[in-house]
Amino acid sequence: MLYTLLKLLYKAGLWFFFRKLEVRHAHLIPDNGPLLVVSNHPNTFMDPIVIAAQLKQPVFFIAKSTVFGSKFQNWMLRQMHLIPIHRKEDNPNATISNDDAFAASFKALDQQKTLLIFPEGNSFNQRRLRKLKTGTARIALGAASESNREVKILPVGLNYSAPTRFRSDVFVNVGKPISVSDYLATYQHDGPAAVLALTEEIRVRLEKLIIHTPTDEEDELARQVEAIYRDRLSPIVPAGALPQEQDFIVTKGIIKSITHFSQTEPDRIATIKQELSNYTRQLQRLGIQDPVLSKESSDVMKQSIIGLLYIILGFPIYLFGLVHNYIPYIVPSKVARAVTKEEEWFAPIMLTVGIFTFPICYGLELWLAHEWLNIAGIKLLLYFLSLPLSGFFTLHYWNTLQRTQSHWLLLRLFYSRQNIVKKLRAQRQHLIALLEKAQQDYLQKVS
Repeated sequence: MLYTLLKLLYKAGLWFFFRKLEVRHAHLIPDNGPLLVVSNHPNTFMDPIVIAAQLKQPVFFIAKSTVFGSKFQNWMLRQMHLIPIHRKEDNPNATISNDDAFAASFKALDQQKTLLIFPEGNSFNQRRLRKLKTGTARIALGAASESNREVKILPVGLNYSAPTRFRSDVFVNVGKPISVSDYLATYQHDGPAAVLALTEEIRVRLEKLIIHTPTDEEDELARQVEAIYRDRLSPIVPAGALPQEQDFIVTKGIIKSITHFSQTEPDRIATIKQELSNYTRQLQRLGIQDPVLSKESSDVMKQSIIGLLYIILGFPIYLFGLVHNYIPYIVPSKVARAVTKEEEWFAPIMLTVGIFTFPICYGLELWLAHEWLNIAGIKLLLYFLSLPLSGFFTLHYWNTLQRTQSHWLLLRLFYSRQNIVKKLRAQRQHLIALLEKAQQDYLQKVS
Protein backbone atom coordinates (compact mmCIF):
# COMPACT_ATOMS: atom_id res chain seq x y z
CA MET A 1 0.00 0.00 0.00
CA LEU A 2 2.77 2.45 0.96
CA TYR A 3 4.73 1.52 -2.18
CA THR A 4 1.70 2.11 -4.43
CA LEU A 5 0.98 5.50 -2.83
CA LEU A 6 4.60 6.63 -3.10
CA LYS A 7 4.81 5.48 -6.72
CA LEU A 8 1.77 7.58 -7.63
CA LEU A 9 3.19 10.62 -5.81
CA TYR A 10 6.61 10.28 -7.40
CA LYS A 11 5.22 9.72 -10.90
CA ALA A 12 3.32 12.97 -10.55
CA GLY A 13 6.45 14.62 -9.14
CA LEU A 14 8.54 13.47 -12.11
CA TRP A 15 6.11 15.10 -14.51
CA PHE A 16 6.68 18.44 -12.79
CA PHE A 17 10.39 18.04 -12.02
CA PHE A 18 11.60 17.14 -15.51
CA ARG A 19 10.99 19.24 -18.60
CA LYS A 20 11.21 16.09 -20.75
CA LEU A 21 11.29 12.43 -19.73
CA GLU A 22 11.79 10.33 -22.83
CA VAL A 23 11.87 6.51 -22.91
CA ARG A 24 13.47 4.65 -25.81
CA HIS A 25 12.43 1.04 -26.57
CA ALA A 26 9.86 0.85 -23.77
CA HIS A 27 8.38 -2.18 -25.52
CA LEU A 28 11.39 -4.23 -24.37
CA ILE A 29 10.34 -3.94 -20.70
CA PRO A 30 8.79 -7.26 -19.52
CA ASP A 31 5.50 -6.95 -17.67
CA ASN A 32 6.50 -9.47 -15.00
CA GLY A 33 9.39 -11.40 -13.51
CA PRO A 34 11.51 -13.12 -12.61
CA LEU A 35 13.43 -10.02 -13.73
CA LEU A 36 16.58 -8.19 -12.66
CA VAL A 37 16.71 -4.57 -13.85
CA VAL A 38 20.27 -3.18 -13.93
CA SER A 39 21.26 0.43 -14.54
CA ASN A 40 24.01 2.98 -14.23
CA HIS A 41 23.76 5.14 -11.10
CA PRO A 42 24.51 8.86 -11.68
CA ASN A 43 21.75 10.46 -9.56
CA THR A 44 21.31 8.53 -6.27
CA PHE A 45 17.67 8.15 -5.19
CA MET A 46 16.35 9.78 -8.37
CA ASP A 47 17.50 6.78 -10.43
CA PRO A 48 15.21 4.14 -8.83
CA ILE A 49 12.30 6.61 -8.92
CA VAL A 50 12.72 7.20 -12.67
CA ILE A 51 13.10 3.49 -13.46
CA ALA A 52 10.30 2.22 -11.20
CA ALA A 53 7.93 4.76 -12.76
CA GLN A 54 8.42 3.06 -16.16
CA LEU A 55 7.55 -0.46 -14.94
CA LYS A 56 3.98 -1.66 -14.53
CA GLN A 57 4.85 -4.24 -11.89
CA PRO A 58 6.06 -3.48 -8.32
CA VAL A 59 9.84 -3.24 -8.04
CA PHE A 60 12.06 -4.43 -5.19
CA PHE A 61 15.28 -2.49 -4.63
CA ILE A 62 18.69 -3.73 -3.55
CA ALA A 63 19.98 -0.95 -1.26
CA LYS A 64 23.12 -0.48 0.82
CA SER A 65 22.64 -1.50 4.45
CA THR A 66 23.64 1.92 5.79
CA VAL A 67 20.21 3.36 4.89
CA PHE A 68 18.65 0.99 7.44
CA GLY A 69 18.60 1.85 11.16
CA SER A 70 15.84 1.76 13.78
CA LYS A 71 13.08 -0.83 13.86
CA PHE A 72 10.56 1.69 12.51
CA GLN A 73 12.97 2.81 9.79
CA ASN A 74 13.62 -0.81 8.80
CA TRP A 75 9.88 -1.52 8.67
CA MET A 76 9.27 1.60 6.57
CA LEU A 77 12.03 0.77 4.11
CA ARG A 78 10.83 -2.82 3.73
CA GLN A 79 7.33 -1.52 2.99
CA MET A 80 9.00 0.44 0.21
CA HIS A 81 10.45 -2.87 -1.10
CA LEU A 82 14.09 -2.24 -0.09
CA ILE A 83 16.40 -5.23 0.49
CA PRO A 84 19.60 -4.38 2.43
CA ILE A 85 22.99 -5.49 1.14
CA HIS A 86 26.28 -5.00 2.97
CA ARG A 87 29.29 -3.42 1.28
CA LYS A 88 32.91 -3.68 2.36
CA GLU A 89 33.49 0.08 1.91
CA ASP A 90 30.69 0.91 4.38
CA ASN A 91 32.41 -0.98 7.21
CA PRO A 92 35.95 -2.05 6.24
CA ASN A 93 36.68 -3.73 9.58
CA ALA A 94 33.56 -5.89 9.70
CA THR A 95 33.08 -9.39 8.35
CA ILE A 96 30.66 -9.01 5.46
CA SER A 97 27.83 -11.48 4.94
CA ASN A 98 25.03 -11.00 2.47
CA ASP A 99 23.44 -14.40 2.90
CA ASP A 100 20.12 -12.86 3.99
CA ALA A 101 20.12 -10.42 1.06
CA PHE A 102 20.89 -13.18 -1.43
CA ALA A 103 18.24 -15.44 0.11
CA ALA A 104 15.65 -12.64 -0.07
CA SER A 105 16.62 -11.93 -3.69
CA PHE A 106 16.38 -15.62 -4.65
CA LYS A 107 12.95 -15.82 -2.98
CA ALA A 108 11.71 -12.68 -4.76
CA LEU A 109 12.84 -13.97 -8.15
CA ASP A 110 11.36 -17.41 -7.47
CA GLN A 111 8.06 -15.61 -6.83
CA GLN A 112 8.42 -13.96 -10.26
CA LYS A 113 9.10 -10.52 -8.84
CA THR A 114 11.23 -7.74 -10.29
CA LEU A 115 14.45 -6.55 -8.62
CA LEU A 116 16.33 -3.33 -9.38
CA ILE A 117 20.11 -3.31 -8.84
CA PHE A 118 22.77 -0.70 -9.53
CA PRO A 119 25.84 -2.89 -10.11
CA GLU A 120 28.29 0.01 -9.78
CA GLY A 121 27.48 -0.09 -6.06
CA ASN A 122 27.56 3.67 -5.53
CA SER A 123 26.43 6.87 -7.20
CA PHE A 124 28.51 9.61 -8.85
CA ASN A 125 27.36 12.46 -11.07
CA GLN A 126 29.52 11.49 -14.04
CA ARG A 127 28.84 10.53 -17.65
CA ARG A 128 30.56 7.17 -17.42
CA LEU A 129 30.07 3.63 -16.21
CA ARG A 130 32.35 2.66 -13.35
CA LYS A 131 33.60 -0.84 -12.55
CA LEU A 132 30.71 -3.23 -11.92
CA LYS A 133 30.44 -5.43 -8.87
CA THR A 134 29.65 -9.12 -9.43
CA GLY A 135 26.65 -9.27 -7.08
CA THR A 136 24.09 -8.90 -9.86
CA ALA A 137 25.46 -11.84 -11.83
CA ARG A 138 25.75 -13.96 -8.67
CA ILE A 139 22.12 -13.27 -7.74
CA ALA A 140 20.87 -13.93 -11.28
CA LEU A 141 22.81 -17.18 -11.75
CA GLY A 142 22.09 -18.38 -8.22
CA ALA A 143 18.36 -17.77 -8.58
CA ALA A 144 18.23 -19.37 -12.03
CA SER A 145 20.11 -22.47 -10.88
CA GLU A 146 17.91 -22.95 -7.79
CA SER A 147 14.63 -22.76 -9.73
CA ASN A 148 13.29 -23.86 -13.05
CA ARG A 149 12.27 -20.34 -14.00
CA GLU A 150 13.77 -18.28 -16.82
CA VAL A 151 15.49 -15.30 -15.17
CA LYS A 152 16.14 -12.28 -17.36
CA ILE A 153 18.30 -9.19 -16.85
CA LEU A 154 17.04 -5.91 -18.30
CA PRO A 155 19.75 -3.24 -18.86
CA VAL A 156 18.55 0.35 -18.60
CA GLY A 157 20.69 3.41 -19.33
CA LEU A 158 19.92 6.70 -17.57
CA ASN A 159 21.09 9.89 -19.29
CA TYR A 160 20.41 13.22 -17.55
CA SER A 161 20.95 16.58 -19.25
CA ALA A 162 21.60 18.24 -15.86
CA PRO A 163 21.13 15.77 -12.99
CA THR A 164 20.87 18.37 -10.21
CA ARG A 165 18.70 20.93 -11.99
CA PHE A 166 14.93 21.41 -11.85
CA ARG A 167 13.16 21.24 -15.25
CA SER A 168 16.05 19.46 -16.93
CA ASP A 169 15.71 16.38 -19.20
CA VAL A 170 16.22 12.65 -18.74
CA PHE A 171 16.58 10.05 -21.48
CA VAL A 172 15.77 6.47 -20.37
CA ASN A 173 17.40 4.04 -22.81
CA VAL A 174 16.07 0.48 -22.49
CA GLY A 175 18.16 -2.40 -23.82
CA LYS A 176 17.32 -5.92 -24.94
CA PRO A 177 16.94 -8.35 -22.00
CA ILE A 178 19.78 -10.78 -21.27
CA SER A 179 18.80 -14.43 -20.87
CA VAL A 180 20.57 -15.84 -17.79
CA SER A 181 20.00 -19.41 -19.00
CA ASP A 182 22.71 -18.84 -21.64
CA TYR A 183 25.29 -18.84 -18.83
CA LEU A 184 23.92 -21.70 -16.70
CA ALA A 185 25.92 -24.47 -18.40
CA THR A 186 29.18 -22.66 -17.62
CA TYR A 187 27.94 -21.83 -14.12
CA GLN A 188 27.42 -25.51 -13.31
CA HIS A 189 31.07 -26.44 -13.75
CA ASP A 190 32.85 -23.06 -13.32
CA GLY A 191 30.82 -20.62 -11.24
CA PRO A 192 33.39 -17.77 -11.03
CA ALA A 193 33.96 -17.79 -14.80
CA ALA A 194 30.22 -17.60 -15.48
CA VAL A 195 29.82 -14.74 -12.99
CA LEU A 196 32.63 -12.76 -14.63
CA ALA A 197 31.30 -13.44 -18.14
CA LEU A 198 27.78 -12.32 -17.23
CA THR A 199 29.11 -9.23 -15.44
CA GLU A 200 31.11 -8.33 -18.54
CA GLU A 201 28.02 -8.76 -20.73
CA ILE A 202 26.08 -6.41 -18.43
CA ARG A 203 28.91 -3.86 -18.66
CA VAL A 204 29.00 -3.97 -22.45
CA ARG A 205 25.21 -3.60 -22.72
CA LEU A 206 25.05 -0.67 -20.27
CA GLU A 207 27.91 1.22 -21.95
CA LYS A 208 25.95 1.14 -25.20
CA LEU A 209 22.90 2.63 -23.47
CA ILE A 210 24.58 5.62 -21.80
CA ILE A 211 26.91 8.49 -22.61
CA HIS A 212 30.23 7.00 -21.53
CA THR A 213 33.31 9.21 -21.40
CA PRO A 214 36.48 7.50 -20.08
CA THR A 215 37.89 10.61 -18.34
CA ASP A 216 36.78 14.01 -17.08
CA GLU A 217 39.01 15.68 -19.67
CA GLU A 218 37.33 13.84 -22.55
CA ASP A 219 33.92 14.58 -21.09
CA GLU A 220 34.67 18.31 -20.92
CA LEU A 221 35.97 18.26 -24.50
CA ALA A 222 32.86 16.39 -25.67
CA ARG A 223 30.60 18.98 -24.01
CA GLN A 224 32.47 21.84 -25.69
CA VAL A 225 32.21 20.15 -29.09
CA GLU A 226 28.49 19.51 -28.49
CA ALA A 227 27.89 23.19 -27.69
CA ILE A 228 29.38 24.49 -30.93
CA TYR A 229 28.91 21.62 -33.39
CA ARG A 230 25.83 19.58 -32.40
CA ASP A 231 23.47 21.15 -34.95
CA ARG A 232 25.79 20.30 -37.84
CA LEU A 233 25.69 16.58 -36.95
CA SER A 234 21.92 16.20 -37.20
CA PRO A 235 22.13 14.54 -40.67
CA ILE A 236 23.77 11.45 -39.09
CA VAL A 237 20.67 10.82 -36.94
CA PRO A 238 18.21 8.23 -38.31
CA ALA A 239 14.87 9.59 -39.47
CA GLY A 240 12.13 9.26 -36.89
CA ALA A 241 14.42 9.40 -33.85
CA LEU A 242 12.94 11.11 -30.79
CA PRO A 243 14.44 14.51 -29.79
CA GLN A 244 16.53 13.24 -26.87
CA GLU A 245 17.43 10.13 -28.84
CA GLN A 246 18.85 12.43 -31.50
CA ASP A 247 21.00 14.21 -28.90
CA PHE A 248 22.12 10.84 -27.53
CA ILE A 249 23.20 9.54 -30.96
CA VAL A 250 25.06 12.76 -31.77
CA THR A 251 26.90 12.78 -28.42
CA LYS A 252 27.86 9.10 -28.77
CA GLY A 253 29.30 9.88 -32.19
CA ILE A 254 31.30 12.82 -30.83
CA ILE A 255 32.76 10.69 -28.04
CA LYS A 256 33.69 7.88 -30.42
CA SER A 257 35.55 10.31 -32.67
CA ILE A 258 37.35 11.90 -29.69
CA THR A 259 38.43 8.46 -28.48
CA HIS A 260 39.60 7.53 -31.97
CA PHE A 261 41.72 10.64 -32.47
CA SER A 262 43.04 10.52 -28.88
CA GLN A 263 44.57 7.14 -29.77
CA THR A 264 45.65 7.87 -33.36
CA GLU A 265 46.32 11.63 -33.50
CA PRO A 266 46.74 13.01 -29.95
CA ASP A 267 48.30 16.25 -31.24
CA ARG A 268 45.20 16.98 -33.28
CA ILE A 269 42.98 16.50 -30.22
CA ALA A 270 45.28 18.69 -28.15
CA THR A 271 45.00 21.51 -30.71
CA ILE A 272 41.20 21.32 -30.88
CA LYS A 273 40.98 21.16 -27.10
CA GLN A 274 43.18 24.23 -26.64
CA GLU A 275 41.30 26.33 -29.19
CA LEU A 276 37.91 25.30 -27.82
CA SER A 277 39.01 26.18 -24.29
CA ASN A 278 40.24 29.61 -25.38
CA TYR A 279 37.00 30.29 -27.26
CA THR A 280 34.84 29.12 -24.35
CA ARG A 281 36.75 31.25 -21.84
CA GLN A 282 36.27 34.38 -23.96
CA LEU A 283 32.53 33.75 -24.24
CA GLN A 284 32.27 33.29 -20.47
CA ARG A 285 34.30 36.44 -19.81
CA LEU A 286 32.01 38.49 -22.06
CA GLY A 287 28.81 36.79 -20.86
CA ILE A 288 27.84 35.68 -24.38
CA GLN A 289 26.37 32.32 -25.38
CA ASP A 290 27.60 30.51 -28.48
CA PRO A 291 24.14 30.09 -30.08
CA VAL A 292 23.71 33.89 -29.96
CA LEU A 293 27.11 34.54 -31.54
CA SER A 294 26.30 32.18 -34.42
CA LYS A 295 23.35 34.33 -35.53
CA GLU A 296 23.41 37.25 -37.93
CA SER A 297 23.24 40.70 -36.37
CA SER A 298 19.82 41.35 -37.96
CA ASP A 299 18.45 38.14 -36.41
CA VAL A 300 19.91 39.06 -33.03
CA MET A 301 18.26 42.49 -33.25
CA LYS A 302 14.91 40.97 -34.24
CA GLN A 303 14.96 38.39 -31.42
CA SER A 304 16.12 41.06 -28.95
CA ILE A 305 13.11 43.24 -29.77
CA ILE A 306 10.74 40.24 -29.57
CA GLY A 307 12.33 39.20 -26.28
CA LEU A 308 11.98 42.72 -24.86
CA LEU A 309 8.29 42.85 -25.81
CA TYR A 310 7.78 39.42 -24.22
CA ILE A 311 9.49 40.63 -21.03
CA ILE A 312 7.36 43.78 -20.84
CA LEU A 313 4.01 42.17 -21.68
CA GLY A 314 4.65 39.04 -19.65
CA PHE A 315 5.83 40.79 -16.50
CA PRO A 316 2.40 40.77 -14.74
CA ILE A 317 2.04 37.01 -15.29
CA TYR A 318 5.65 36.51 -14.21
CA LEU A 319 5.00 38.47 -11.02
CA PHE A 320 1.82 36.49 -10.34
CA GLY A 321 3.66 33.19 -10.84
CA LEU A 322 6.62 34.33 -8.74
CA VAL A 323 4.44 35.34 -5.78
CA HIS A 324 2.45 32.10 -5.83
CA ASN A 325 5.29 29.68 -6.56
CA TYR A 326 8.42 31.14 -4.97
CA ILE A 327 8.04 29.50 -1.54
CA PRO A 328 7.22 25.94 -2.75
CA TYR A 329 9.96 26.31 -5.39
CA ILE A 330 12.74 27.65 -3.18
CA VAL A 331 12.12 25.51 -0.07
CA PRO A 332 13.15 22.17 -1.74
CA SER A 333 16.40 23.76 -2.94
CA LYS A 334 17.16 25.22 0.49
CA VAL A 335 16.40 21.90 2.19
CA ALA A 336 18.60 19.96 -0.25
CA ARG A 337 21.57 22.27 0.32
CA ALA A 338 21.05 22.18 4.08
CA VAL A 339 20.79 18.38 4.23
CA THR A 340 23.77 17.47 2.03
CA LYS A 341 26.80 18.90 0.26
CA GLU A 342 26.86 16.03 -2.27
CA GLU A 343 25.30 17.29 -5.50
CA GLU A 344 24.17 13.76 -6.46
CA TRP A 345 21.53 14.04 -3.70
CA PHE A 346 20.17 17.48 -4.64
CA ALA A 347 17.65 16.34 -7.26
CA PRO A 348 16.01 13.47 -5.32
CA ILE A 349 15.78 15.59 -2.17
CA MET A 350 14.26 18.49 -4.10
CA LEU A 351 11.78 16.13 -5.76
CA THR A 352 10.80 14.54 -2.44
CA VAL A 353 10.37 17.86 -0.63
CA GLY A 354 8.61 19.41 -3.62
CA ILE A 355 6.00 16.64 -3.60
CA PHE A 356 4.83 18.10 -0.30
CA THR A 357 5.63 21.83 -0.55
CA PHE A 358 3.70 22.47 -3.76
CA PRO A 359 0.42 20.76 -2.72
CA ILE A 360 0.60 22.32 0.76
CA CYS A 361 1.27 25.84 -0.54
CA TYR A 362 -1.31 25.53 -3.32
CA GLY A 363 -3.88 24.25 -0.81
CA LEU A 364 -3.15 27.14 1.54
CA GLU A 365 -3.44 29.66 -1.30
CA LEU A 366 -6.76 28.16 -2.40
CA TRP A 367 -8.07 28.32 1.16
CA LEU A 368 -7.01 31.95 1.54
CA ALA A 369 -8.59 32.86 -1.81
CA HIS A 370 -11.85 31.22 -0.74
CA GLU A 371 -11.93 32.61 2.80
CA TRP A 372 -10.55 36.11 2.26
CA LEU A 373 -11.63 36.91 -1.29
CA ASN A 374 -14.81 34.79 -1.40
CA ILE A 375 -13.68 33.06 -4.58
CA ALA A 376 -15.64 29.86 -5.24
CA GLY A 377 -16.89 27.54 -7.97
CA ILE A 378 -15.46 27.88 -11.46
CA LYS A 379 -13.42 30.93 -10.45
CA LEU A 380 -11.68 28.95 -7.73
CA LEU A 381 -10.99 26.13 -10.20
CA LEU A 382 -9.48 28.58 -12.69
CA TYR A 383 -7.38 30.11 -9.92
CA PHE A 384 -6.11 26.64 -9.00
CA LEU A 385 -5.16 25.90 -12.62
CA SER A 386 -3.34 29.23 -12.83
CA LEU A 387 -0.96 28.28 -10.01
CA PRO A 388 1.15 25.58 -11.77
CA LEU A 389 0.71 27.20 -15.20
CA SER A 390 2.01 30.54 -13.96
CA GLY A 391 4.87 28.68 -12.28
CA PHE A 392 5.97 27.16 -15.58
CA PHE A 393 5.58 30.54 -17.26
CA THR A 394 7.79 32.14 -14.61
CA LEU A 395 10.60 29.68 -15.36
CA HIS A 396 10.23 30.26 -19.10
CA TYR A 397 10.17 34.02 -18.55
CA TRP A 398 13.38 33.88 -16.51
CA ASN A 399 15.16 31.84 -19.20
CA THR A 400 13.94 34.25 -21.90
CA LEU A 401 15.21 37.17 -19.83
CA GLN A 402 18.67 35.62 -19.67
CA ARG A 403 18.72 34.93 -23.44
CA THR A 404 17.56 38.47 -24.18
CA GLN A 405 20.28 39.91 -21.95
CA SER A 406 22.83 37.90 -23.94
CA HIS A 407 21.35 39.25 -27.20
CA TRP A 408 21.54 42.86 -26.03
CA LEU A 409 25.08 42.38 -24.75
CA LEU A 410 26.16 41.08 -28.16
CA LEU A 411 24.46 44.01 -29.89
CA ARG A 412 26.21 46.46 -27.57
CA LEU A 413 29.54 44.82 -28.35
CA PHE A 414 28.76 44.78 -32.05
CA TYR A 415 28.20 48.53 -32.18
CA SER A 416 30.81 49.60 -29.64
CA ARG A 417 33.60 47.05 -30.16
CA GLN A 418 33.04 45.44 -33.53
CA ASN A 419 36.57 44.06 -33.63
CA ILE A 420 35.87 41.75 -30.66
CA VAL A 421 32.74 40.32 -32.28
CA LYS A 422 34.51 39.84 -35.61
CA LYS A 423 37.43 38.14 -33.91
CA LEU A 424 35.12 35.79 -31.97
CA ARG A 425 33.13 34.91 -35.08
CA ALA A 426 36.32 34.25 -37.05
CA GLN A 427 37.56 32.08 -34.20
CA ARG A 428 34.26 30.20 -34.22
CA GLN A 429 34.43 29.60 -37.98
CA HIS A 430 37.98 28.33 -37.63
CA LEU A 431 36.89 25.89 -34.93
CA ILE A 432 33.99 24.63 -37.04
CA ALA A 433 36.39 24.12 -39.96
CA LEU A 434 38.68 22.04 -37.70
CA LEU A 435 35.74 19.96 -36.51
CA GLU A 436 34.39 19.54 -40.05
CA LYS A 437 37.75 18.21 -41.23
CA ALA A 438 38.00 15.90 -38.22
CA GLN A 439 34.51 14.55 -38.91
CA GLN A 440 35.31 13.87 -42.58
CA ASP A 441 38.58 12.14 -41.71
CA TYR A 442 36.89 10.05 -39.01
CA LEU A 443 34.09 8.92 -41.30
CA GLN A 444 36.61 7.90 -43.98
CA LYS A 445 38.67 5.86 -41.51
CA VAL A 446 35.75 4.02 -39.89
CA SER A 447 33.80 3.38 -43.10
